[in-house]
Amino acid sequence: MIYILYSNDYEVFLGGNFKPESKVLIDTTTDVLGVCDELGIPMTLFCDLTCLWRYRELGYPEFPDMVERQLVQTIRDGHDVQTHIHPHWLETDISYGKDGSSAYKVDPSKFLIGNCTTEDGTSLRDFCMDIFAKAKRHLEDLLTPIDSNYQCIAYRAGGYGVQPNSETIYSALQDTGYKIDSSIVPGMTYETDVNRIDFATVPTLGNYSIDPSKGISQASENGVFEIPVLALRKGKARWPLAQSFFRRVIKTLLSRQKRKRHGYPIQMSGEPAKKITLTKQLLEEFRIIKNGWYMLELGEDADLMIDAATQYIDQYKKENTDLFVSISCHSKSLNPRILSAFKKFHKHLESQYGPQLKAITFQDAEKYRK
Repeated sequence: MIYILYSNDYEVFLGGNFKPESKVLIDTTTDVLGVCDELGIPMTLFCDLTCLWRYRELGYPEFPDMVERQLVQTIRDGHDVQTHIHPHWLETDISYGKDGSSAYKVDPSKFLIGNCTTEDGTSLRDFCMDIFAKAKRHLEDLLTPIDSNYQCIAYRAGGYGVQPNSETIYSALQDTGYKIDSSIVPGMTYETDVNRIDFATVPTLGNYSIDPSKGISQASENGVFEIPVLALRKGKARWPLAQSFFRRVIKTLLSRQKRKRHGYPIQMSGEPAKKITLTKQLLEEFRIIKNGWYMLELGEDADLMIDAATQYIDQYKKENTDLFVSISCHSKSLNPRILSAFKKFHKHLESQYGPQLKAITFQDAEKYRK
């Protein structure tokens, strides 16, 4: 079987939001879950729990309350909720504008969980154990009354940050009861002032287990089960990216539309522009094609997503074995064009693979992989 796991990094913008959080996250999540309901498929929300804790700690309970109401409804509707951690939130300051916008003052050195220790001398392992266990308790206390079978068993790192100190991170995940990780993006290499990722040497396998004592570059039979985010390694995506690039150029030139941003990332400093100019749009597309590497994040080009998913599945699906494929999105970045492309994409996969393909949750994956 080919098991497709649609996942959603359920979070606000990490630098700040130009709109109220309800518009950035709650409404967009309602829209994408509505599309999933229309298609008859589930989605897993990886909830950024540290954000909720910090809002409440600073005396802003309205947003966490809205989130928890949505998470409860998400479980009622047959979807899933699992853990997502951005540890920098624990020391982030929050300020509001009169229009409901929000801005965050962040310590970027705390962005990667592998760099997190505390002034009282808490070790990285103890820090990870505490935060993973607290997140698991939070979700199970909230959601088990809605579904007695609910279990928090899956994790996605904020910013895909399972480095540095991967061994410590995965050991803490395993020891706090997490069975599945979906943080690794095969072939991804990325470095900014805030984040640093190097997945160039992760196993070239569809799924595998990570033994904490051996790190992320070696596949093992036992440990935390890895369901990587679907990505084509460098060189595999140049032709589909080139085709997509020219389709987007034509659309951009014809529409002359500027994209509105609803927020800005942690890397941006100063007062960020609310719109992306035409020149910036084209340069952004050119950088993508030049790189030749592609992670399938739900986007506006259904044909590109279909091409990438087909390549990935055909590469990793082996006869008489199951393949678990994670496809990611972020509610905060969705728009009607992306939702339309999502429908086309999933319907094509159903048509192409027929009864061999099934969309499931991460809780389902833990049952089916055994």
